[in-house]
Order: sequence, then C-alpha cells, then structure tokens
Amino acid sequence: MSVFSKIIKEEEILVKLKTKRDIGFWQYQLFGILSLFMEKRNDFFIITNKRILISIKENITANIIYKDFSKIKFNTKTDLLSFVNEDNQVKEISLSKLKLEYDDYQFLKNKLN
Repeated sequence: MSVFSKIIKEEEILVKLKTKRDIGFWQYQLFGILSLFMEKRNDFFIITNKRILISIKENITANIIYKDFSKIKFNTKTDLLSFVNEDNQVKEISLSKLKLEYDDYQFLKNKLN
C-alpha cells in the first residue's frame, strides 16, 4: 500500500480492493513445497474521489483521473471498468490482470453499478 501513499495523500478512498497474486507455474516448479510458505504479495485496485489506481506486482499500472464517480461502471462479464475522463471522453480499463474472485466481483458490482 505504500506505493500509493504519495499519490493519494489527501484524497478520500471510495473503493479499495486487495487481491492475492497467484504463484505462477514456474515459481511452483522451481520452489516446490517452499512456494506455499513464501510471502505472497498483493495487487491493489483503488478508486479515490479523484483517480483510479491499479498496482500489479508492486508497479502502478494505472493512475487515471476521472470526472464523476457516479458514472463509473463495471462489466463483470468482460472485466472492463468504464468511466468519464477529464476531457469528457468515455474510457475503459481492463481489470483482468487483477485475477478477481467471486467476492471481488460482488463487491465491485455493489459499489459501482
């Protein structure tokens, strides 16, 4: 979460989703049973009152300023988040890299639709 601390210093967090990153096939093959005990890091999806942030593998992959929270929609079938940017254009971002689980879909559906 420290990755975001400077960016969202004075912003209100409206939606926060923390997902567990999967252990990849090659990691599992290389480390075997030890991979079950390794520290698993998290990926984050955050919507503040000003911006949308996505962090995957400790890197910020999206830092987008939007215009109106009420116009943010999430399509659970395609994992696409649509919003209106600063220039009044409708944009979309894919959340497929976050590896959302059923509970995550329900949470986003309730918060955004």
